[in-house]
Amino acid sequence: MSDAHADTAFRAQLRHLRKYVALAALVWTLFFAGLSLWLLDHFRTMTLDLAYQEAQANFNKDQAFRFWGTLHSGVYVPVSDLVQPNPYLAHLPERNITTPSGQELTLMNPAYMLRHLNEQFGDLFGVRGNITSLQPLRPENAPDPWEEEALQAFREGAEERLEVADIDEEPHLRYMAPMRVERGCLECHAHQGYEVGDIRGGVSVAVPLDDYREREAETATVTLAALSGVWLLGLAGLSAGARRLSRDVRAQHAAAQQIRELNTGLERRVEQRTAELDEARRQAEDANRAKSVFLASMSHELRTPLNAILGFSRLAARGSNLTGEQRDHLGLVERNGDHLLSLINDVLDMARIESGRLTMEPVTLDLPQTLEDVVATLGARAREKNLTLTLDTDPELPRFIRSDARKLRQILINLVGNAIKYTETGGVELRAETREDPAGERRLQLGVEDTGPGIPPEQQESIFEPFVQGGAAGTTEGTGLGLSITRQFAELLGGSVDVSSAPGQGSRFSVDLPLEAADDTADTPAPAARRVLGLAPGQPAWRILVADDSESNRILLQRQLEEAGFDVRLAADGEEAVEVYREWQPHFVWMDMRMPRMDGYQATRAIREAPGGQDTVVVALTASASLAQAREIREAGCADLISKPYSDNDIFGTLERHLGVEFRYADAETDTPTPADDAPAPETLAAQLRPLSPERREALARAVRSGDLQGMNEWVATLHEEDPERARVIHKAAEAFRYEDLLKALGENRT
Repeated sequence: MSDAHADTAFRAQLRHLRKYVALAALVWTLFFAGLSLWLLDHFRTMTLDLAYQEAQANFNKDQAFRFWGTLHSGVYVPVSDLVQPNPYLAHLPERNITTPSGQELTLMNPAYMLRHLNEQFGDLFGVRGNITSLQPLRPENAPDPWEEEALQAFREGAEERLEVADIDEEPHLRYMAPMRVERGCLECHAHQGYEVGDIRGGVSVAVPLDDYREREAETATVTLAALSGVWLLGLAGLSAGARRLSRDVRAQHAAAQQIRELNTGLERRVEQRTAELDEARRQAEDANRAKSVFLASMSHELRTPLNAILGFSRLAARGSNLTGEQRDHLGLVERNGDHLLSLINDVLDMARIESGRLTMEPVTLDLPQTLEDVVATLGARAREKNLTLTLDTDPELPRFIRSDARKLRQILINLVGNAIKYTETGGVELRAETREDPAGERRLQLGVEDTGPGIPPEQQESIFEPFVQGGAAGTTEGTGLGLSITRQFAELLGGSVDVSSAPGQGSRFSVDLPLEAADDTADTPAPAARRVLGLAPGQPAWRILVADDSESNRILLQRQLEEAGFDVRLAADGEEAVEVYREWQPHFVWMDMRMPRMDGYQATRAIREAPGGQDTVVVALTASASLAQAREIREAGCADLISKPYSDNDIFGTLERHLGVEFRYADAETDTPTPADDAPAPETLAAQLRPLSPERREALARAVRSGDLQGMNEWVATLHEEDPERARVIHKAAEAFRYEDLLKALGENRT
């Protein structure tokens, strides 16, 4: 190779390196920027939602007092300095009565009771309340401008009014709902012309927002600081890796140039030239090893936080108190996380292709099922654009074939996904058929045809180059690596990819692959994943150890497992994992393979050598981009390997396979809990509470009577350490607000 060609190749290699690093930094930054904006908006929404819940609670309390007073037509109380006969009830003949002992009592109607409560206790709890009307009996009960506007809205059919407004120059969340005339109200207000069902007035509640906003600001500050730290660490890792690769590439180029210069020397320098050539080869191998280390490191550093982001977004989306908007936001986080994962895979695949380390891994696969899975996976994206996505298969197509399942699936997803992205009207069709080549060998023909804008002839070859995007101008989603990877995969599988298109007439991409039919002894497709609700009854108390140096990933897996009913302990490194194992003897260990002090390989071997270690199932967790190290992991003693980011089905399916755990699942059609997930019946609660000591039962009764949620949670947490199953039953009743059932079970039946 001439010096000019070598310099050109060297500069091209540096350009590609800068593109990879810049692309990774841009994706990393955009992801964290979007996540930060979403979290700030989420915190603001949560602040208002909490204040709204407090306002509703106070309003419901006022309504309870009012309904009780209305039910009893008011109450008689002794006349005192605080309670004087209500002058606005003077028209009632029995406003004042005297008891046989001579004590003077006066009637307090519901409105009078509420006014006294709000005036005497409003400042004590910080929440202001007021009962008012457009026709108040008492002038002091006249509404302020905000309340008057709300009352007018109630007359027009509004059910409630909510607004953030200043009171005494301090922000408050103001809430108001109407009071309707009950039959008991007519005793005091019939002379005003009201009838049952009329809107008498309303009760307003004002909740101070300063404390809520202060907590919001503190939470936002800590969260953004943590995200900024992760973002900066990622950029620092990218920068360090890029500098290392750049140095290696330059060193390799310099060595190659020196070799070329030596080749022009005299024969007497053959021995010296051979030694220098060996040194250059060593440097080249070091550069390749450095690139491999960089790819493995970047894969781990990107996939580890991505596993937590996707896992927590799915976990949060299952919350029962989320609004529709919050579910949409969490869906956006999950979809963009999946998109980021696909971008990372594209970049890493292209890097492996360029380094020549990509290999074929043939397995027996169900071809029709693979085609249907691709159509099902991309069907939602097509429906969002009102496109049709159809599958047409040859009846002669064999069911089971030998091929690389992941690469074949990626080829199909890339081609069908591209067709959907660039098509605005009409649809996309995926066809699969067989043919014989001139040598009589059977071939698999895959075709993806769309009704998009078409591709000009001059672009039809360049679209297969890295970082080149076809289609309409302005379409920039993705890395521009999809078609390049598709061609490389097809060639690795022994086939080819071609395109035929014309502007305005759509496009057709054709994939020609060798077809090797296999025996129909392959495993049948796994059933569709269903959401796990918990452990089926009648099983042992499964103990699971989670060892991972990432705190967020430890907490994520802990919550997923504890929510299902497992007993879980955590370890932050290999040494701690071995210590916890020896002390606790868990049935199952989730083992991260990259940890400080002692890595997962060493920790697994230590567990296997410990007493009872051969009976414990250890499964590896890895954020590596490939499973090339699977053999080494299994040799260390791991029974299986799960890659990050993982799904709930990966976790629970692995536990089911290796431990024989049985689960309760949500309904497959509606994803709703089965009847077995309902809160326990009163008889069950009584049976669970009966064996407890009187002191412990009285502590729970006090917390329930006073509505002390924190006290109830602490009580349940203490019981969980001694009896997890009993604690879970009582916790379910508390979560479902079955307070009356709890009091009955505790022997405090109150009427």
